[in-house]
Amino acid sequence: MAKDKRRKIGEIAPEFCLTEADGSTVCLSYLLKEKKHILIYFSQTEEKRRCDRSECPLKENLEKIMDLGVTVLVIDPDPIEEHKRFKHDHNIRFHLLSDPDMKVIKGYGVYEKISVHGIEKEKIVSTVFLLDPEGRIVQVWEPRVIEDNIDDIINTVKKLRGI
Repeated sequence: MAKDKRRKIGEIAPEFCLTEADGSTVCLSYLLKEKKHILIYFSQTEEKRRCDRSECPLKENLEKIMDLGVTVLVIDPDPIEEHKRFKHDHNIRFHLLSDPDMKVIKGYGVYEKISVHGIEKEKIVSTVFLLDPEGRIVQVWEPRVIEDNIDDIINTVKKLRGI
């Protein structure tokens, strides 16, 4: 992972505007006006593919966080059309944002370079950032999948929100 480039606890999260599944633009600065904690999950595409019609751990776990009053954003490089289908198929309430050129992903330093058959590629390293209502990073996790750290994330949110 580009650990030296990854955003760290205490830093102000970099601004970004990305396209949501419905075609609207979502900007971090706009969401911060709501004065809520924000969870940004840079997700590998494979996590969405683990969902089937009866179970979707990504949705179930992120909605637990939303139920605590946290705005949840999932960012990956998948195209908007795929996001739209996924949101519809699984009745997703959280923001699902497309970063096809990986500018935001790279800006947060949550990628690694890998070699596949001698060809260098960039791959997302699943990473969760929790921001306070002012946009400061207060916690970072690197789960392989979201359920790896869901209890710790929920406990951290509860503690920060005094719940």
